Amino acid sequence: MQKNILKFALFFFSLIAAFFSWLSLNNAVTVPDSSVWLVPMIWFSLFYIVYSLEFVLVPRKVWSILSIVLGMFLSFIFVHTFWHFVVVLFASIIMYMSYQQIKTDLGLNVKVCLPKTLRMGKTYFVLALAIVISSQYYFQAASMGLLKLPVFDASVILENKWAKEVLYKLNPALQKLEDKNLTVDQMILDNYRESQVGSGESDLIDLAQGSQVISPANMQKIEQLRDQKVLEAGREQLGKMANRKLTGSEKVSEVMTEIMNQKIQSLVVTDYANEKFPAVPIGMAFILFLTVLSLGAFIIRILAQISSLIFWILTSTNVVKIKMVPVEMEVIE
Repeated sequence: MQKNILKFALFFFSLIAAFFSWLSLNNAVTVPDSSVWLVPMIWFSLFYIVYSLEFVLVPRKVWSILSIVLGMFLSFIFVHTFWHFVVVLFASIIMYMSYQQIKTDLGLNVKVCLPKTLRMGKTYFVLALAIVISSQYYFQAASMGLLKLPVFDASVILENKWAKEVLYKLNPALQKLEDKNLTVDQMILDNYRESQVGSGESDLIDLAQGSQVISPANMQKIEQLRDQKVLEAGREQLGKMANRKLTGSEKVSEVMTEIMNQKIQSLVVTDYANEKFPAVPIGMAFILFLTVLSLGAFIIRILAQISSLIFWILTSTNVVKIKMVPVEMEVIE
């Protein structure tokens, strides 16, 4: 009796978790000012926990297969296209491969070790979710004209070790952006002074300072006037890129973030206005796919431990029982 209750409960909760996972993803794409990734992350975490327990605890394969198919195809509620159907079908097959790996490892273990067993199927599980998540995002974003773009933060990019190495090799000047308090005026003057190194201007200034014609006070005024002209030109140039007037006291990272978002938005508008190949949604979907893979590989380690804790509670309360059986196994002599 308890086994049947547990079986139907896991099946029911798996569909509930799947539905709200795809719904939260739909809201993240279509609803303005929604919490972009926090809510979907919570629901997809619950999605993994319920499905991993179902794969382990439900002995009949048909129930797990039915749960996989229905749970994955609930995404089809929000995207009604043939190609998304094909993607979901392909991802369901990959999810089934995850189920097979978990079941195979469970059958080979002499002693039940749930974290080890769940690790065997985590790659295919995360891959299947990443495929459907990026597919749903792409088709919904493409149909909307990508009206809601992810918000980019230059400081977030610069905090990534690998991104730093690539960006700094392309442009060593970007290392200055690590200083989050760096203002626009400071950056303009630093760049100007670095550009004048070896140009001969410093030699001219030293010569002028040593002459009898220009006094040190007048020379200081000339330098201040020069710096003012450089700042005004730099602010104007950067302000045109950010589409607003700059005073020079703004943080460089904030201005760069504005410029990045405006550039992406302009690309999107041009892309759809000319009815070209939707390169931007595809690019964003691909970035999302890689993000889910990398983030999922990290989070799933924690979720496997949570699933193991729930499994231990079920065995401790005798809802699930573990028995010892004699087995024959191959050994190398």
